[in-house]
Amino acid sequence: MEFAKKIEEIKFNNDGVSEPIAMASAAGWYVGSIDNSEGFIQPYDRYTDYMTKESAVAEVMIMKEPISEVV
Repeated sequence: MEFAKKIEEIKFNNDGVSEPIAMASAAGWYVGSIDNSEGFIQPYDRYTDYMTKESAVAEVMIMKEPISEVV
């Protein structure tokens, strides 16, 4: 997995699921999320089809929503 953002900059919710991020697999770039709840990074969900890196980064900006946090 490759990310368009540094891992240290990725925000996670209380369940360990990341905000939508642009990432790559062997098939190409897409927007999805990763899971860190078990202490290591693993894919969680894919929200888009495959596209160019530039398109995936632009799509993240469109999808950007605040992460819900338990108060």
